[in-house]
Amino acid sequence: MLKLIIFLRPFARYLLIAWVLTIIILSSLPNIPTLKIHTARAEIRLDYMMHFCEYGVLTFMAHLSFTGKEFKINYKKFILITVSLILFAILDELHQKLIPGRTYSLKDIVSNVTGILAAGLFTLIVFKVIGNRLKKLE
Repeated sequence: MLKLIIFLRPFARYLLIAWVLTIIILSSLPNIPTLKIHTARAEIRLDYMMHFCEYGVLTFMAHLSFTGKEFKINYKKFILITVSLILFAILDELHQKLIPGRTYSLKDIVSNVTGILAAGLFTLIVFKVIGNRLKKLE
């Protein structure tokens, strides 16, 4: 897994751009049905999990795009990227008010932000592990 991340780092900006465009395109499609799982007790909406994963991947790609070869994280840059992603998530949700058949949902924003924060923590841990391994190889 770590070798894959190291391999992807030079291509991360292209992957980030592709992922942002994918999010914008999917957010602009009208009348997307909500995926649900029906159980005996409740109805579980899968779109919240999809939002969490969508913005988790976005966060990881964004941080991977702006890290150096040593995988060290500048905390000011980390916070700037995280805040920018949260702003993008909010604007993406607001933009859906303009699309026929789509709505603005505070629960979607919470899912997006939760995905951003969880992936940010994951990124910190993974980059620390990779950085330590790269130091040992020197």
